[in-house]
Amino acid sequence: MNPFQQMPLALKPPRRPSFENFVVGENEAAVATLQNAPTVPGWTVLVGQQGCGKSHLATALFNHALAAGHAATFVSLSDASRWPLLDDMASAVLVLDDVDALATDRSGEMRLFNALNRWHADQSTVVMTTRSLSAFVLPDLCSRLGQATRLTIKPLDEVGLEAMAHQLVADQDMQLSAEVARYLILRMPRNADVLTRTMNALMTQALSERRVITKPMVRALLDH
Repeated sequence: MNPFQQMPLALKPPRRPSFENFVVGENEAAVATLQNAPTVPGWTVLVGQQGCGKSHLATALFNHALAAGHAATFVSLSDASRWPLLDDMASAVLVLDDVDALATDRSGEMRLFNALNRWHADQSTVVMTTRSLSAFVLPDLCSRLGQATRLTIKPLDEVGLEAMAHQLVADQDMQLSAEVARYLILRMPRNADVLTRTMNALMTQALSERRVITKPMVRALLDH
């Protein structure tokens, strides 16, 4: 037996998040606004539930800005060890993912307030993602955030999730029948993150077993 036949097959790394590989759904206006953001100084807040694609869009904007020659900085604030970066960050385009991680922490909120004032003076473009703005308590920061352009990112409907499932499979040079895609989407939460994890598990199994994704395979995974 050829020893290479015993080696497990692995998925290719996911494509870098971009506007082109974001399944837009009902978010055409929001995506168009973000594509123009690097040339428009000011503050923008992307609001939406977990798994709606906010982080994808934030990363897409960062990559888009860099490709266009803008000085850009991206930081995820879900890790509190990164909060001190706000004290000195300076760039033409600043992308802050998960700013709601700072909410209710007085020092964290003050850091963001001071940073927003500094970036306003620098005429920087600032794009922030959050599940909600309601948890912030510092009045001056709430006022600043209220002045931002607010873009609500709507979760994908069943049609959009099916399109996303097909895209994930196509990225791996694999195939997924419309029937199996529909079967999957009707039996799982409407959440892009959950869909991505589920599709990765299905594709890994299909590669390992050298076969296509089938209904029994989907059923076995969802019932596990």
